[in-house]
Amino acid sequence: MGKTNISIENESFLINGKLTYSEINTSKPQAHGLLMNARFIQGIFDDQANPGRFARWGHLEWNAEANTQALVDALPQWYGYGLRAFTVGFQGGGPCFTVSNDTIDNNPFGKDGTELDSAYTERMDTLIRGADEQGMAVIVSYFYGAQARRLKDGRAVRNAVIGASKFLHEGDYTNVLIEVANEMNISAFKEHPIVREPEGMASLIDLAREASGGMAVGCSGGGYRNREVAESSDYILIHGNSQTRQRYYAMIQEIKGWEQNKPIVCNEDSQALGNMGVAFKTHTSWGYYNNITK
Repeated sequence: MGKTNISIENESFLINGKLTYSEINTSKPQAHGLLMNARFIQGIFDDQANPGRFARWGHLEWNAEANTQALVDALPQWYGYGLRAFTVGFQGGGPCFTVSNDTIDNNPFGKDGTELDSAYTERMDTLIRGADEQGMAVIVSYFYGAQARRLKDGRAVRNAVIGASKFLHEGDYTNVLIEVANEMNISAFKEHPIVREPEGMASLIDLAREASGGMAVGCSGGGYRNREVAESSDYILIHGNSQTRQRYYAMIQEIKGWEQNKPIVCNEDSQALGNMGVAFKTHTSWGYYNNITK
């Protein structure tokens, strides 16, 4: 497969062998190699507990496949505005503030991590292939804290990593980057030290890379960074939520001081456009997250 081939060269991203944005004649050289992205984490979302409560936003009923297709249909417009990647999660994220995450069942892995739901993989395939047609990369996130608690133990976590990674490998996708977990350090992962502790996460990153056939892998933290995780990653994921420009800049400079020579990618930062400016000035990628209209 592959009209779109994402690759990494030192601190920069390339699509089809060319630095991102270099195809735009009027683009600034400082933008070349960045991967400006958005958090479309609910792109394959479903609720196996009570899907009817998500019959909202002008729809009389909830339809998971239609939700995915609507995102695919919108990608050309996003691409036209400069978006070159987005994050989507196997376990989604927090879909809205009026429904408790603990009551939602959006876990496609089963209790022991071996039962990857074919309905989810079909939607993921639709989304990845839609992005490929458009010239965009997809950051595929495996675990979300509120849903990871449905996995019974560390072995189940490992099984889920292997299953998701094998699916991506068998799809022969060339436009995929992997995020093992969303904000590994938060308390929602307290039941899974293999996710929350740097040593465990480093092992999961290695496992995902091997099972996926060598795809680029990383893991994000909530205002958190860890050198062991960064060293094991192919690209370094951060989040900018609740960070002032000064704190965000300091975090980036600290990571750069580790001299990893890898891209730094923020893939979640709300509407903090000031931080986008910091990202541009430090030649790091930035990700928009709309948490206002949820």
